[in-house]
Amino acid sequence: MGGASRRTVRPSRLGAVKHTPHLLLDGAWSGESLPLSEGQRHHLGRVLRLTEGATVTYTDGEGNFGTGTLAEGVVIRGQERTVPRPSNLEVAVAPPASRDRQRFLVEKLAELGVARLRWIRTVHGQERLAPLPKLSSWVGAAVEQSRGAWAMKVDADPCGWDDLTPPVVVCALGGGARVGNPATVVVGPEGGFAPGEIPAAATLWDLGPTVLRVETAALVAVARLLA
Repeated sequence: MGGASRRTVRPSRLGAVKHTPHLLLDGAWSGESLPLSEGQRHHLGRVLRLTEGATVTYTDGEGNFGTGTLAEGVVIRGQERTVPRPSNLEVAVAPPASRDRQRFLVEKLAELGVARLRWIRTVHGQERLAPLPKLSSWVGAAVEQSRGAWAMKVDADPCGWDDLTPPVVVCALGGGARVGNPATVVVGPEGGFAPGEIPAAATLWDLGPTVLRVETAALVAVARLLA
């Protein structure tokens, strides 16, 4: 029995949206164009196979966001605007021992819009941190991935409790179920806090009945506070 022929359309072709690369271009912007790093030139040209005239977006990590066009080793500046900071929240975390877990934590907190990541010195914690250039590169990758306009600040060295911005909320079993609007949220080491280590002025916050990994607890806390 005959009938009209039908053409199959692959789902990937339906509603396809062209990807526009997003770039973190540090430094004071001046002139009509902004230089690209060697890594950015390689990624845009060799990996994404973009040619001159392609549209890109860019930010300085300080709230300035623009849309421009790709040229030889530079971005020609176009329309620009200032984006408000999504959050002033600071997060203080006892560093995970694994560098892969440190990277995961840095990238995800940066994608969520955390203003600053600090590493807190604790009794049961460790202080083996990735070097600052590596931490900064992880933040940059997260900004470009999430198309953000603000780059999270990340400290190179651990800090003490007295260095944290109050009011401080500490994620700990046995705390309250809700908190107000803290300036800093703290996540402790895998071994937990030592008796008497948490300052009396801090508010304890219980994230739930299960014991979470450091990076999981930090993401859960931030997601709840920024929701």
